[in-house]
Amino acid sequence: MKQIISLTDPKKEISPNKKLLEPIKILVNIGLFLTALSLPLLDWRFYISDLEFNISDFLILLTAIFFLVYRLGQRFIGQAVRKWQWPLAWPMLCFLLVALFSSLFSPWRVESLKYFFRIIVFVYLLYIVLPVNALNSWRDWRWPFYGILMAGIGSSMVGLISLFSQDWSNSFFRAQPIAIFGQWWMGSNHNLLAELLIITNFFILAWGYWQKNERWRRCSQILFVSFSLITLLTFSRAAWLVVATQLLFMWLLLTKPRERFGWLLAGLLLFVLSLPLWVKMSQLQEANFGSTANHVLLTEIAWQSLQGRPIIGWGSGQFLTLVDHNLRFRAKYGDPIDSHGVLQKVVAENGYLGLIALIMVAFSLLAYWWKAWQKYGRQNLWLDFLILGASGGLLFQLFNTSYYKGKVWLPVAISLAAIKLLEHGESKKH
Repeated sequence: MKQIISLTDPKKEISPNKKLLEPIKILVNIGLFLTALSLPLLDWRFYISDLEFNISDFLILLTAIFFLVYRLGQRFIGQAVRKWQWPLAWPMLCFLLVALFSSLFSPWRVESLKYFFRIIVFVYLLYIVLPVNALNSWRDWRWPFYGILMAGIGSSMVGLISLFSQDWSNSFFRAQPIAIFGQWWMGSNHNLLAELLIITNFFILAWGYWQKNERWRRCSQILFVSFSLITLLTFSRAAWLVVATQLLFMWLLLTKPRERFGWLLAGLLLFVLSLPLWVKMSQLQEANFGSTANHVLLTEIAWQSLQGRPIIGWGSGQFLTLVDHNLRFRAKYGDPIDSHGVLQKVVAENGYLGLIALIMVAFSLLAYWWKAWQKYGRQNLWLDFLILGASGGLLFQLFNTSYYKGKVWLPVAISLAAIKLLEHGESKKH
C-alpha cells in the first residue's frame, strides 16, 4: 500500500518563549521560499562592496542571517538546539581543501581565493548546509519546494510566450527567456531556461504523486508532459539528452504494469509531438557548427592547462583567465567564456586531485540517494521523482556553466532534506 506523506504537522502546544522565535522562523521559511522562487533570475544582480550577488544569492544570505539569529535565540531561551548537519561532509571537505590549495598556489592567488570563498564555499554553506539544517518539518520543507514549483511553472510560461514573439516560418524558433520590463532577468540563453525546467518538471510530478486526490495527480501528469514539450522546444542538445535519461529511469522505477503502460503511451505521444522538432533540430545542428567548435576548443584549452599543472591546477575560478590567455580563442571568438562542462573546468582549475574529489562527491551523493530509494522510494514514488529532478540539474552541468549556482544545488538540498525528514519519521515509528 502506498505511503502518503502529509505536508502538515500535528498541532502541538507552543511554549511562550518559543512563540517569541516563531516570527523569526517564519522569516527563514519566507526567505527560502523567495530564494527558490528567484532561482531563474540569474541576471538580477546586486553589489556589496566589490562582491556581486544575483537576487537568489542575496536572499539566501539574508535567510542565513535570520536562521543564525533563530538558533542564537533558541540557546538564549534554553531551548534544545539541533546539531549542525553537514551533508556529503567528507567528500565535500576533500574537494574544498583541494580547491583551497589550488587557489593558494595559483598564479592569480587573490582572484582565485576570492572565487573560492565567494562562490564555492558560499554555495555549499548556504544552498546545501543551510536548507538541510533549517527544514526540520514538512511544514518548513514545503516553503522552498513550492517556491521551486512556482519558479518552474513561471519559467515554462515564459518559454511558451517566447514562441509567439518569433517568426515560425522564415527563421529558427525556440523556447527561450524573454525580456521582462525591458530587462533580461533570466538571461538570454535558451540553456538557462532548459536547465531549470529539467529540474522543476519532475518536482511538479513529485508534487502530484503525494496528493491524496487523484485529480491533482492527473493534473500534475498533464503539466509534466506539457512542460517537457516546452523543454524540448528550447532545442538545447544537453536538455534533450538529460530528458531522455530521466524518462528512461522514471519508466524503470515504475512498478505497476498499468502505470508503466500509461507512461509508455505518454512517452509515445511526446515522441510523436516531437517529430516535427527533429527537422528543426537538424537545421540547428548545421547552424550550431560554430558553437560545437567553440566547445571543442574550450575542451582543448582545459586539456592543455591540465598538462601544465596536473596535480592541483591553476586555481579555482581561473578558467576564464586561461581562455583569455589563449590567442587562438581570442582571435576566433573574442571575449573569453567559461567552460561548458564541469569536468573540463575542474581539471583545469583544480587538477587531477580536484577531479578525483569531485567524483567522490558525486558517488557519495548517488550512494545516499540510492540508499534512500531502497528504503523509502518503493513506497513513496514522489521521492523518486524529486531525486530524478535534482540529479537532472547536476547531469546538465556536464554540458553547461551553472555548476556553482543555487538553481542547481538548492533542489539537491531539498531532496536531502526530504530524506532527512523521512528518516526522522522512521525513527519515531520504532
